[in-house]
Amino acid sequence: MNDIMTKFDGIKGQELLDVEEQKDEMTLIFKDNRYLFIKIENGKLISDSVPE
Repeated sequence: MNDIMTKFDGIKGQELLDVEEQKDEMTLIFKDNRYLFIKIENGKLISDSVPE
């Protein structure tokens, strides 16, 4: 579980500035130009952060 959480270290404690929603996808935009992309792909929840 810690390996999964390490992926999100860059956004922990960051201020959430905006949320953008599209069909089957949501983008969370944080302070310091950090993004978290969340989408449903083949019935599974997939997330990716930039920068990691």
